[in-house]
Amino acid sequence: MKLKNSYRHFQLTTDESGVVTLALNVVDRPLNVLNAEVIAELADIVTQLEQSHGREISAVVIRSSKESGFLAGADVNAIAEIADRHEAGKVIELGQMLFQRVENLPFPTIAVIDGPCMGGGLELALACRYRIARNVASTQLGLPEIKLGLIPGWGGTQRLPRLIGLHLALPMILTGKSVRPAEALQIGLIDEAIEADQWEEGIDAFISQIIVNNINGRRSFTQRLKRFITDTAIVRALVVRKAESSIHRRAKHYPALPAAVRAAAISFDPAFDGYLVERAEFLDLLYTPTCRNLLGLYLSRTRAQKVTTWISSGPQSPLPRRPIQNVAVIGAGVMGAGIGQWAAIRGFNVVLKEVDQDIAASAQDRIHRSIHSLAQRQNWSSTKTADVKSRISVTATLGDIADANLVIEAVAENMKIKSAVFQDIESIVRPSTLVVSNTSSLSIDDMASNLMHPNRFAGLHFFNPVHRMDLVEVVRGTKSDEAAMGDLITFVRSLGKVPVVTNDSPGFVVNRILFPYLSEAMRMVMERIAPETIDAEARDFGMPMGPIELLDQVGLDVALQVARSLGEIQEENSATQTMLARMVERRELGQKVGKGFYHYHKGKKTTSRESSIAGLAIGNRLAPPAILADRDDGMTAIQRRLIYPMLIEAKRCVDERVVEFPWAIDLAMVLGTGFAPHLGGPLSVIKQIGFETFDAQRTNLERHFGERFSLGPATDPLTQTVREMS
Repeated sequence: MKLKNSYRHFQLTTDESGVVTLALNVVDRPLNVLNAEVIAELADIVTQLEQSHGREISAVVIRSSKESGFLAGADVNAIAEIADRHEAGKVIELGQMLFQRVENLPFPTIAVIDGPCMGGGLELALACRYRIARNVASTQLGLPEIKLGLIPGWGGTQRLPRLIGLHLALPMILTGKSVRPAEALQIGLIDEAIEADQWEEGIDAFISQIIVNNINGRRSFTQRLKRFITDTAIVRALVVRKAESSIHRRAKHYPALPAAVRAAAISFDPAFDGYLVERAEFLDLLYTPTCRNLLGLYLSRTRAQKVTTWISSGPQSPLPRRPIQNVAVIGAGVMGAGIGQWAAIRGFNVVLKEVDQDIAASAQDRIHRSIHSLAQRQNWSSTKTADVKSRISVTATLGDIADANLVIEAVAENMKIKSAVFQDIESIVRPSTLVVSNTSSLSIDDMASNLMHPNRFAGLHFFNPVHRMDLVEVVRGTKSDEAAMGDLITFVRSLGKVPVVTNDSPGFVVNRILFPYLSEAMRMVMERIAPETIDAEARDFGMPMGPIELLDQVGLDVALQVARSLGEIQEENSATQTMLARMVERRELGQKVGKGFYHYHKGKKTTSRESSIAGLAIGNRLAPPAILADRDDGMTAIQRRLIYPMLIEAKRCVDERVVEFPWAIDLAMVLGTGFAPHLGGPLSVIKQIGFETFDAQRTNLERHFGERFSLGPATDPLTQTVREMS
């Protein structure tokens, strides 16, 4: 039977042994995604295959002909735009039925996976009889829907537990974490992991063996024994109970977690249609506030990573023109070393500059040990480990940075020290070299005032730890030119980070909005409210950790520097500056020295130091404001005191145009501080509770606690601001 081959996104070929290959290359997309057109073409191809009745077809191979990878999943933009539950139901049912048809094909089906295989991509692979993967770092398999407030909707909650067992499937579904080929093979998710240099030959050999022997998976005796034990009803019930216990605290904020457990738990029960349950759970989640907020954050992240979001492509605003290959970092401390190490991992040549050879040698040794540890955790090959190490060096010689395309200053937060460093940099690098500061609090324009080339100077504010934190604030000085900004945004993207462009303003975005929250928490401590109580309330709101814990982790000396830099725009925080100064003077710097607001033993928090900090108290605990019963914002009195300062400061950032787009403020706060993702960010919180309720509660706080809860003069109505975010 000759197959039709007139498709836009699929190329069909049939070899002499009857192996049909479906090669996917979604037109005009950097990654393969399952959108309506791709689904329709796949359905038509499956119809052709069904009509063949197995004649002249020995196997079907599904693979990608796009270099960027196998299949990134469903088109998230399309999901976000589904109009209503009825339309969503049709989309989910269509995908489920199509993948069931793939599963029912009368000949072997093989998913050949090279690169990302995520979400709907993995669900398609699960519908195939066999899965093989290229054993390279870029190949990852996972179901990340939980990160969007959803569950897998095209059979993932049913097929994955049946394939690898509920005890292994639930953690993958509930965390959204992906696995690499070696682990995927170990847990039975794939049938073979083929080394990169044997890829095409390995594919041919696997297909040949399938055609000849029609093997049914390649599980070892140990894997089969484990499945025999874990597939019993008693063990599955224990797995479900453990999963329910592990998600209990987060379930109220993230309803997809219990929904995923319910759907996956039913996958072994013949009395229920698991796919119907999966579909119903998906539809119940799609229009929840949590899902809409998480979808919004995903789309904002995608927008932020486009250079054209921040830089106009018109003739007056040229796009990036200077490729960055060689990076120099001045200062090999915690931040400098973190930036340099990450840049080397991402393929850049890196030189770190230290003040003398002894410090440089010590830093080199520390960085190499860190790379070695990372290589062990991520199962790097010895070749990759050696390659990363070869791309990073530490020197005490200024001339070694002369060839850098980009120089990142990461020395102490002291303007005098930084100014001297910039003088040295400009004396050695080419006029075209970009120079940036990693400052978290000092003015970019003040630094640029004494530079010979202020047009190629800006801020790149990384967050600690660099390898985990996705956000980088790209700070535009008044003299930074568009080409420089474009190059820096491109560099941040090439690091795998998310750029948010801000204007030069004290604290930029994240620290400016975060510090009033931290300051209010310190005021509560001074009012003799227990740090544990404050932190517990913040975590219950949805923050990843409490503000007092965060202060200790960041370091009270660092917090004091930020507080002082914000003094000109947040004068009301002088009391907390005094508190921090006294604690810094007493060397109570937080976790790194074993004491701050809490005691620490071997880096682990033990008890709070209420008695030790009692001398800093400013009085007894203040009674909360009167309850506004008709203006419920869903917060407790302590939460309101903590969270409203961030909402107010976010609104001020909009009014002052610190960032061009309101959505970028929310994105920055979620990525930079972990601000409750299910709520979408501070401006989204205002939108959800309603401006009238927010302003009534804020006014109540201002009347009770003072001007720090004032909105200040507004240049733009907030109601318009939140409308712009839609």
